[in-house]
Amino acid sequence: MMKIVKSLLVVTILLLPFAARGQTVNAASCSATDVQTAINTATAGQTVNIPAGNCNWGSVVVNLAKAITLNGAGQNTTIITLGTTSGLFNITKQTNGVTRIQNLQFVESGNKAVPKAVVVNGPWPTGQPVIFYNVTLTLNNSDFVTLHSPGGLIFSHLTFNAGEWSDTLVQSKDFSTTGILSWTTADSMGTHDTTGFMNTYIEDSVFNGGTWTDCDDACRIVVRHNTGNNSSGFNSHGLDTSNLGLRHYEIYNNSFLYPHATSCSGTQTSIDNINQYIWLRGGTGVIYNNNTDSLKSTCWGDKPEVRMSIRDAEDVRKSVLGSTLACSQVTYPAPHQLGQNNNGSVQTLGVGDFTDPIHFWGNTSNNGVDSSGTWNIEAVASWGWGNPCGFNWNTYFQWGRDAVNTTLGSPTLSSSGGSVDAQGGSAKPGYTAYAYPHPLVSGSSATAPAPPTGLAATVN
Repeated sequence: MMKIVKSLLVVTILLLPFAARGQTVNAASCSATDVQTAINTATAGQTVNIPAGNCNWGSVVVNLAKAITLNGAGQNTTIITLGTTSGLFNITKQTNGVTRIQNLQFVESGNKAVPKAVVVNGPWPTGQPVIFYNVTLTLNNSDFVTLHSPGGLIFSHLTFNAGEWSDTLVQSKDFSTTGILSWTTADSMGTHDTTGFMNTYIEDSVFNGGTWTDCDDACRIVVRHNTGNNSSGFNSHGLDTSNLGLRHYEIYNNSFLYPHATSCSGTQTSIDNINQYIWLRGGTGVIYNNNTDSLKSTCWGDKPEVRMSIRDAEDVRKSVLGSTLACSQVTYPAPHQLGQNNNGSVQTLGVGDFTDPIHFWGNTSNNGVDSSGTWNIEAVASWGWGNPCGFNWNTYFQWGRDAVNTTLGSPTLSSSGGSVDAQGGSAKPGYTAYAYPHPLVSGSSATAPAPPTGLAATVN
């Protein structure tokens, strides 16, 4: 009887697929072909180990459409050099688990392709996040990720080394039906993100030069507990050169530092020509408890720390349906402009939009008064593209209505805009930040909350 049981056990083991016999699959090397073979072998929940090495993925496309972990041998040990075209690493979010990429380094040079070298897509809001953890990025004249989804991407403990100020970590851009769903679904700011799936999170990372994000169509993002050194930080698009514009943002507990400000030789390079740390061109959000060095440089002059624009009113004057309006047809609020939110009552663009001001509070300056003699953290609100309709800035943007800092009250700006100090103020009523660190970054032992209900799960 014992022999029969042992024989059955041996037969059962032999019949099992290789990947099901353990929790790891070992890639033969770090080459694109060997990594793809290991991915194909693995099943959901397993880890693919990528060994040490320096591999050039060139033009070979790697597809990852499973909730597995890609685990390198170390940030400076497993080094992947990406080629100069789009979509060399395609990742699809899954509804049955988190996808992780960790403990390795990506290198790029001369890749400004659109979409970027890495593309993340998949369902929203039910798709569980793709997490980059303990990853080093070394870029030169390159960008890294295009996210074709409103959210569902997490960067944690990232080291970002940029060769140019415009090298960008992630561009969020989705103007498909999913992007429309983002703009017609109630916000997921703070604890409104009940699953942790709905926003993009960038946290506990260090940026040496470059741009953290280009928050574009349908983007919902949280940027927190990061340090930027000579970094242009947060970039965005509104309903202007884009189809929908960013949705909402939370920018808090970050350090925006400018260590090269006093040098005009040696260490001073093009990455230091920073025009602002934060550029807002639409939507709503909260900006609080950040500390900044003044963007005043011997070489590059004096720049505002925060810049706010409403290009859709000023320039192309687009409606949410894409038509261009005559100057006489444009009234406040311009669609998806600064300080606009949506209540999610009807999934039709423009229906349910309401004014929900951007809130500033608790931000501090590391080195006192800016060169104007007035501003500690300068927040500039102004036209930037010529204002061909001759609009009065105060028609479209007012402190106390479209943006709030409770220490300011409601100062009236000139017809072309103006500057205020973004320090001081009190918290946005009813706002509570989402759990920090993100509960899913701790590893495979983390349990994902149940997916949201009541919304269509649209796949791009």
